[in-house]
Amino acid sequence: FLGETILAGIKKKVYTGEKYEEIKSCLMSIDDTTTMRASCSGPIDIEDRGWKEIGKDDDDKLIYEDGDGQKYQLRTDNSFFVLGKGDKQRGVAQANSIHSVMIGFKRGRLTGKMSESNWSIANRDRNDILCQIPEINDVAYKEIAPDEYNFQKSYAENGILPEHRISGGIHTTLSANKYSSDGSQKMSYHIDSGDLDGGLTTIATFIEGDVKTYFVLPRYGVAIARGDGDVFIGDSGQVHGVIDIEGEGISMNCVSYCDTRLASQDNKGKPEKLIGASGRNTRSTIEGFYV
Repeated sequence: FLGETILAGIKKKVYTGEKYEEIKSCLMSIDDTTTMRASCSGPIDIEDRGWKEIGKDDDDKLIYEDGDGQKYQLRTDNSFFVLGKGDKQRGVAQANSIHSVMIGFKRGRLTGKMSESNWSIANRDRNDILCQIPEINDVAYKEIAPDEYNFQKSYAENGILPEHRISGGIHTTLSANKYSSDGSQKMSYHIDSGDLDGGLTTIATFIEGDVKTYFVLPRYGVAIARGDGDVFIGDSGQVHGVIDIEGEGISMNCVSYCDTRLASQDNKGKPEKLIGASGRNTRSTIEGFYV
């Protein structure tokens, strides 16, 4: 606890029986990686990537080149742009690759459109299995933090349309993060932008082999080990991360949260309104002007 606020808690062995086997097997089958999570994947190591400094642009920013002649430019310490013709930035910024996949709903940062993630659309059978996780996690959520659970329930039901919530519940999105002795071994310290302030994040953990991962809240000197079938409840608005995995095997952690960027009702967010190229062919209306 932090005063009257819950920092974190665990309910042991929430996942049992057939549901445990089905969900664990499904999660362990995921081996996707992403380069879109800069805040979680840590700093870009120029030397490790084999990049060489070759000059600067008109804004005095360094330009790097790899052994194949591809050019890059740092956006932040944790992200970079690939450069194209004329050393122009190509596409969105990328980061170090980590084993993580987004499941459920999101609002496109470049389009404004609310939709299911690409992974959910492309993996319908597995998506349907994993969308059971929020309801199971809520068993622990309601027991450990009833006030926060009820606050999130009210927010979700009043602010986010049912079609943008997993199974119409109080969570919108899942993040399946795999840590292994031969893959991603940690997650850098960060704060999850968009998560509901006043609500809590839930994490289902499944383990194969003899491994441990520790969820760390560095400001408070707290490190929490999670076991197979456990559900962890934590405040993702606090700086947190996962330190290097210990042992040999896999720790699969499925995070379930309420993304406030999907709120469009009851003055809690903003309506879906396409932006950029996605909105160019949208016919203007007087109603749209006032949205």
